[in-house]
Amino acid sequence: MVKNLKKQYETPNRAWNEERIQREDQLREQYGLKNKEEIYKAYSQLRTFRRQARKLVGEEDEQQKEQILSKANRLGLVKSDAEITDLLTLNVEDILNRRLQTAVDRRGHADSPKHARQLVTHGRVKVDGKRVNIPGYMLTQTEEKTIEVEEPSEPSEEEVEEASESEEAEEEAESEDTEETEEEENQ
Repeated sequence: MVKNLKKQYETPNRAWNEERIQREDQLREQYGLKNKEEIYKAYSQLRTFRRQARKLVGEEDEQQKEQILSKANRLGLVKSDAEITDLLTLNVEDILNRRLQTAVDRRGHADSPKHARQLVTHGRVKVDGKRVNIPGYMLTQTEEKTIEVEEPSEPSEEEVEEASESEEAEEEAESEDTEETEEEENQ
């Protein structure tokens, strides 16, 4: 049985809006995103928070308000003393700043946002001691403190010697092959 996957984002209503396209390109460059789909996912998450906040502003259900505020606080989107109306002031940059890729870049483990993305996708980043290879992973405040980046290990002397010996053998084999082909051409 194959599960039908549901889109995790909504695309813009208007296909061509120069101002929106320029803004999306700036966000892609600034945060090192792979494509605009990641921006649309962030907008969808933001829309969900705002929709829930608008719904709860008029209601008196304190339990639901506390749940959504605690989730937003856990993700680091609002402060612990925030009110439900503070969720309405969030923007897409707040969501993009909570991504693992952005946190790795911001903490100085990478030279650029794209380098941070590469470190994450190649499995060099651990969160709470667990390897995470999803650049769009939303970090909680406690998880952000536990980010570890593995540096590539230096090869041992034995490995370096073996590599140089194999390179020398390959060069000798190539030179012999070229000598044989030259002899065949001369005949």
